[in-house]
Amino acid sequence: MKQALFSVIIALSRGAYFLLRHILPRSNSVVFLSRQSDSPSPDFRLLRSELRRQAPELKQRCFCRRMDGASLRDLLWLIKPTLALLRARGCFVDGQCIPLSLYSQRPGFVAVQVWHALGAIKKFGKQILDSPDGHSSREAKLWNMHAHYSFIPCASAATQVSYCEAFGYPPQSVPILGMPRVDELLRLLGDEESHGKIFAAHPTWRGMKKILYVPTFRKGKPLELSPLLKVLTPEKRRKYKLIVKVHPNDEAPAAPADVALTSIPTYELFAVADAIVTDYSAAAIEASLAGKPLYFYVPDLDEYCQSTGLNVHLEEEMPGAVFKDFAELMNAVESESYDYSALERFKEKYIETADTRNTERIVAEFLGRLG
Repeated sequence: MKQALFSVIIALSRGAYFLLRHILPRSNSVVFLSRQSDSPSPDFRLLRSELRRQAPELKQRCFCRRMDGASLRDLLWLIKPTLALLRARGCFVDGQCIPLSLYSQRPGFVAVQVWHALGAIKKFGKQILDSPDGHSSREAKLWNMHAHYSFIPCASAATQVSYCEAFGYPPQSVPILGMPRVDELLRLLGDEESHGKIFAAHPTWRGMKKILYVPTFRKGKPLELSPLLKVLTPEKRRKYKLIVKVHPNDEAPAAPADVALTSIPTYELFAVADAIVTDYSAAAIEASLAGKPLYFYVPDLDEYCQSTGLNVHLEEEMPGAVFKDFAELMNAVESESYDYSALERFKEKYIETADTRNTERIVAEFLGRLG
């Protein structure tokens, strides 16, 4: 019943959109639209700044609202940005964007999908249709999922392959231009002032070995810290500071007072961490830029490969850094023996654009395509 109602609404709205396209004049504007958060991401902030530098005559409009589904309230909120898209010359989005996918834009319109991650460790989008973690093929067809992109920048040939599958586009539509967040990461890694601010706010972190845990979101499975805390006993936590960066879609788990559940941006935490632990999160690719020991805690690796699937064969690409048991992972951390050459190969494979001109290239490509 719900899908039937949405089908009627979509059909009527498409007709109205087509008519308005021929009535309302085009404005010299660019729209930034995100359903990932209620404020612009670092990617958006960098793109907007660079766009002002390269094309100050373009008016910018930014719409950000965290949307985990497509409720009636969310759809009503989308009316204003949808009308902005209708008149704009182009747009930047960082996830599945309902009004962009549903409606065909004017000739010459340029739509850029700046995905909200630097790569894709786990499969997503059209790679996982009809799987437990993905949308159904019926939903994807109803919402015309990931349609109407002009190009989708990425940071490596390896990621290009995954993005072509996940978004359903040919390689020429997924150019290796980099991602804005690479510029931000490299800046923050060398920003001693921001590091000092973190330690000023958390003086007890100094002198401790800081383990940053950045888990991915598991649909229907709350974040559990008990396997980590079983190994990192109160005695061990006098030496090792466990810092947990909870995924935005997860609720903060119960944790002892000496475990840091922090809101500090992940990129800033990379700079002060001594070791970084993740699982299937694309944060692993971003973390490789920091050059810190990077570990994968994946107790459900076999199950995850069967249910969701991976684009990156972790055990092959990061030998000696992938663990199903956290006690074994901590043994590796405590041994202070790490294969940095494997980490460097991993970084070079997934970040071919490890410079500070990623944002500049994307904006130049966008402006070059504007009609």
